[in-house]
Parts: sequence; structure tokens; C-alpha cells
Amino acid sequence: MCGIVGIIDLEKDSIPVDFLTAMNQVMYNRGPDGEGHFFEKNIGMAMRRLSIIDLEGGWQPFYSRNQEVVAFQNGEIYNYRVLKQELESAGYVFKSHSDTEVLAHGYTHWGFRGMLERVDGMYAIAIYDRSKRELYLARDRFGEKPLYYCYAHGKFAYASDMLALAALPWVTDDINYTAMARYLALHYIPGDTTLFKSISKVLPGQYAVIALDNPVPQLDWYYKLNGKKAQQRSDDELLKILDAAVESRLIADVPVGVFLSGGLDSSIVAALAARKQPNICTFSMGFDSHSHDESEYASLVAKSIGSEHFNFIFNENSFIDLLPKVAYSLDEPIGDQALLPLFWLCQEARKHVTVALAGEGADEVFAGYGYYRNFLQQKSWKDKLKVWLGRSTDNEELLQCVVNNPVPITPSGFPLLTDIDGRERLLPNLSIRQVDTWETDLMALLNTSSNKLQRASLADLYTWLPDDLLVKFDRMAMVHSLEGRAPFLAPQVVESGLYLSDNQRITRETSKVALRKVATKILPPEILDRPKQGFVLPMRKWISQWFEANGNFETYFRGKTVPGLNVDETIRIIREDMNKGIQRERLLFALIMLVEWYESFMQRKSEVKSRYLQYQ
Repeated sequence: MCGIVGIIDLEKDSIPVDFLTAMNQVMYNRGPDGEGHFFEKNIGMAMRRLSIIDLEGGWQPFYSRNQEVVAFQNGEIYNYRVLKQELESAGYVFKSHSDTEVLAHGYTHWGFRGMLERVDGMYAIAIYDRSKRELYLARDRFGEKPLYYCYAHGKFAYASDMLALAALPWVTDDINYTAMARYLALHYIPGDTTLFKSISKVLPGQYAVIALDNPVPQLDWYYKLNGKKAQQRSDDELLKILDAAVESRLIADVPVGVFLSGGLDSSIVAALAARKQPNICTFSMGFDSHSHDESEYASLVAKSIGSEHFNFIFNENSFIDLLPKVAYSLDEPIGDQALLPLFWLCQEARKHVTVALAGEGADEVFAGYGYYRNFLQQKSWKDKLKVWLGRSTDNEELLQCVVNNPVPITPSGFPLLTDIDGRERLLPNLSIRQVDTWETDLMALLNTSSNKLQRASLADLYTWLPDDLLVKFDRMAMVHSLEGRAPFLAPQVVESGLYLSDNQRITRETSKVALRKVATKILPPEILDRPKQGFVLPMRKWISQWFEANGNFETYFRGKTVPGLNVDETIRIIREDMNKGIQRERLLFALIMLVEWYESFMQRKSEVKSRYLQYQ
């Protein structure tokens, strides 16, 4: 686990060492154990290391083909031992036990795309082929690890942290209002855009090729989920696939634990992990409020599987102190209330382990969300269409499904924070109705499936999962130098669960049907019979307390500035909602997080930029 960063600058004969070191230092929490560098004329590459595998010999970069191939990685390759054996049989000699060295030789042997098609992992990869003078970048299939990039005027840079790029002197602060509009609709920013026009994301399953003599990235896909015919799988087959996924994600030379909420998904992970590592550590977060507390179920599972269990109590009085810390830890705004307890959980778990497994991805893959039931109705797809993010159009590729629901929803059925008119009032005089390439590509992908339930899951797998849930998991873990892993996102697990028949995924009465049957083999019935809960917090109470602590909501928002955001409309919305007893806490929390994040990020950006300028 590391953070990676690199820069190409055609105006320079060499990249200043101190400049690249300053970029690398931005990601210190991603890798507090050390750093590595590579320099050659107008390209510089670096990493920060969190030692997980091969503690002594895993220092990057790694080389292949007589040092013509230079490899860096952020993440883990779980099947690296199998790939290493194959490469050794082909004559490659390894100097370490590191998974990153497998990438270096794998590139030489299979080519970049061929290597990517073989690896199972979570990663952002950077490989420089010195003979071709080409830089190759790639992001894992489902977006577990971040990878940002920017380019302009003969310059190109990439990083695991957006701040490292935003502070570059040649990167502008211009706001991408399409991205902001999507944030105000979803409380996160989906797709390849960020809040800044100059900075983009490599999408999950994508790779980029950058020629050093013309550093404009050429992007393509090496992996993409599409619609497929549903098929039945036996309980034993699914259990075997899940067991293999958990076992692969336990690989580490440091202590590993499991986040155990007491719900079905994390309980399955914990039970399978405990079979491989008896007395494994499990961690849960409890709450003072009984209606929000799941810790008794987590303790029940822990006792059943024999784990060493740690239960922490979330101090609900610390919301005011904790929210700015969470906002400071994000490189993009996210208005997800579960950020706060997850920040706390990661902070406490890091005192005991360096790696934590969790249940992310199970709901999308095995159909765990109640709103998926809307897609079991036998109405035609066209009868349920409305435009993505609330627009009206007759173009089917740009439409979203709405099933007797007056609230605008995403193609998966998840309710939006605002409709298009509301967003235009919050962002007046700004063009936010354009349809970009990412949006049209997403709708084309969804339309590859004629199965309505499968299509809903695909929508979440390409938006909600990578751009909210996995960002939240990665950022809250990495700010504490903790590596988070998600066994449900092993490719074979995803492809097995997503393409199950509808009746194995969700019915009118039961969600995650197949997963529950698998769980009967490894979990006590008390866990299987309880309803889904998740992190649900007393946000109405906390939002009121937040405004009280900040001089009331009008004073608060008058004192914050986010370019393009209509402060008068923001205050009108909040006044209306406060008078009604806070009915739209998701929207209010998203607005608070937006202004807190922007103020914090711009302050940090200014500080980092001043350090960069010392070494220009």
C-alpha cells in the first residue's frame, strides 16, 4: 500500500528532486514508512510506502528488462504469487517477494493490457517504458484505489491524492460546474470529473498511455462490466468463491483485522477470515442510542467465530469537533454521514492492525438495497424512464428509471438530493444541463442489459460504489495509514453475484437471497434473521447543534464561499427546512460538507503550493 505521484515537463531538462519530494510528501499518511523515486530527464516518479508485503525488500521502484521498465504501485495484487510462479517458469528472476515486482516483469512478458487482465487486486499502477518513452497508468476494476491526473502546455502529472495536483502552479482553480451540479444531486461526484476543471480521474477498469514527447493521455478500457444473461449458481459454489476471495485478501506480513458491523456482509467476511486466521481481530462501532446501535450483533458474531473483538462507542457529542477533521481528510467533497463513525473506527483499529477487511460491494453485487425491488415489476423499460439526474428527454440513452416515484432518482433507484430546477437555483446562470461523454457512455453501458435489476446494480457499481462508498473507505482508512480491503470486490465474486438470476438476488420479501443461503453454513441464525441497518445517525439533531455552534445557519453560510454557489438560495433552503424540523438532512449535510471541504482544501492547497514554488 502506497501513494504514487509523477510528473512530465517538456520545458525542463530534469525534474527537481526537491519538487517531486514535495509532491510526494502531500501523501505522507498513505505511506509513512518511507519513499522511493525515479528520475530521468523530464520525467519524475515517486511513491510513499506503507509496508504490507515483503517488509524488507518491497521498496519501489522495481525494474524489468535490464532496467528499461520502471514500476510503481499503490495497492495490492492478491494473486501475485501465482503470477510470480508463471513468470519464473518463463525465465524471469525476482529480487524480492513484492507484488510490485510481479507488475514490472508482468508488463515485460504480457504487455500492459495483458498484465492488467491477469491481476486480481486493488491498485493504481504507474509503469514507465524507457525504450518506448511511454508512461502507462491504470486503476483497478472497481475503483478501490484513486488515480488523478492533469495536463496542459506540455506538462502532465498524476497522483493518488488530488491535492498533490491541485497545488501545481500550472493547474487552475476553475470550478467544473457539471461536477458541482452532480454533487448537489448525489452528495458525491461520479465519473471522471472532479470539482476542478483541470483535474480528472482515471475511471475504474481504465488505463492511460502517455507519450513523453506529447504528454496528452490516451485512455482506454481493459475491463468493463456489461449486461449478461442471468444464471443459477449453487450455494456451495458461491461459498467456495467467497472463501477464496477472503483468503486472498488476508495476504500480508502485518496484522490483519475485520470491520464487523454485525450485518450480513461483514459477518460473512469475518467468519471466513476467522477460519483462516483463528483469533483474528474484529472491530465494531457502537452508539449511545439503542436505535442506532448494532454492536450487540457484532459481539454475537465475534463470539460465534472466536475473534478477538474490539467495540468502540461513537461519542455523539464530538460531532462538532469531528466534522472538520473529516472534511480535512477528503480530497473531494462527500456528503455521506457514515464518514464520521468510519473515521473513528479506522482511527481506533489502526492501534491494533495495519490492514482491515470490510463488506463493501456486497449490496451492489448481490442486490441488498430495498430500492432494487422496484425493478422486479414487469413494466416496460420505456414506461419507467426519466432523464439522468432529473432532466426530461426522449433520448432513451440519457434516461433513468423512475417507478411511481415523484422524487428524482438515479438509474439504480437511489433518491437524489435535488431535482434539476433546485440545482439551477443553487447554481444560477451556470450551464449545468450539458450531457458529457461520461454520462452518455454510462447510459450506453446500462443499455447493454435487458435485465432491469441487473441494470440497476450496474448503475450503482459505476457510480455509488466507486465514487462514494470506496472513496469513503479509502480516505478514512488512509488518513490513519490503514489499508482497507474488500473481498466482495474480487472479480470472480462480482461476476458471480451480479449475473445471478433475479430470484437468487432479491425478492419482494428478501434481499441478497443467495448470500443469505451461503451464510446459513457459517453464521448463527440470529444474524441471518435481523433486518439490514448500516450507519444511520441522528443527523437532524447534529445539524441543529452544528449551526448553533457556528452562530446560526445564516451567519455560517454568509461566512463561507464556494464559487458559483448561490448563498441566498442555500440559506433559503436551510431556513425552510429548519422551520419544518429538518426534513432534508441529506441535502443540508451535503451543503455543510461542501463548504467545509472547500475552505479546508483551498487553505491546504495554498500551503502546499508555497512549498512547490520554492523548488520551481
